[in-house]
Amino acid sequence: MNDDGEDSVAVGAEEARRAAVLRPLVQAYLNGTGSLERGINDAVWELGVSRATVWRWIKRLAEEGGRTSALAPRKRGRPTGTMLISSKVEAVIEEHLRRYFLRRERSSLSRVVTEIRSACWQEGLQPPTRRTVQRRLDAMDAREVAKAREGAKAARQKFAPVTGENKASMPLEIVQIDHTPADIILVDGFERKPIGRPWVTLAIDVATRMVTGYYTSLEAPSRLSVALCLTQAVTLKEELLAELACDVPWPAQGKPHSIHVDNGRDFRSRAFRSACADWGSIWSIDRQQVLTSVVTSNG
Repeated sequence: MNDDGEDSVAVGAEEARRAAVLRPLVQAYLNGTGSLERGINDAVWELGVSRATVWRWIKRLAEEGGRTSALAPRKRGRPTGTMLISSKVEAVIEEHLRRYFLRRERSSLSRVVTEIRSACWQEGLQPPTRRTVQRRLDAMDAREVAKAREGAKAARQKFAPVTGENKASMPLEIVQIDHTPADIILVDGFERKPIGRPWVTLAIDVATRMVTGYYTSLEAPSRLSVALCLTQAVTLKEELLAELACDVPWPAQGKPHSIHVDNGRDFRSRAFRSACADWGSIWSIDRQQVLTSVVTSNG
């Protein structure tokens, strides 16, 4: 058996203890030599589990080359994606979904489920549940479903990327602000347990593509996130760079002439509009582009 590199496997101490007790039995099981009865009785007593469990672990270790990870706890239940209905029932579900549900008449799912169950009964098949039919529908391409039921134009409006672009001829003419979850999971510094993904709020100048301000937090985006990001965007960065021991210049500060944001609640809040009013701003919504535009003075 191959024990090389065992220490590199991320397993718990209990699994390692079980593997140490069971490996001699696995070797005897594979070689077919000697009686395993006494060894199994000893393992049952030492590990505090049933004979059936000991046998199951021995077979797992044998199948996976003696790796300790074979003894790690496994999720109970059916493997993800397991289908328990026949291919004939699958065919009936797909046919009826496409014939009756994916049409401009837009029949309700309940009616289609009734038709599917009726067709299965007529063919002597076990009819599927509504949940099963719903899962098959969810597995279909959402854009194709919308196109079939609502038309190509509605599908484009719902799923096509938004076209167009913001153009600026000078720095701070347009600054865009938005939130995004960072592509990283933070862990506790002591126990190394996951804490969560931080949110990042960014203010980006359209003309230079330079970040003018940011704010990070484990809390969901809010008015506070926007306020702190804007505060950093308009102020000098020397003090922040000194705290970070960074000698790279960051020449981005000052009031933007126009701030573009989406239609999120935090951007439509009274506090956000009041802050812009303090800058001598005019608050308005561009309903065509679904953008909130806050125009401020550069004075």
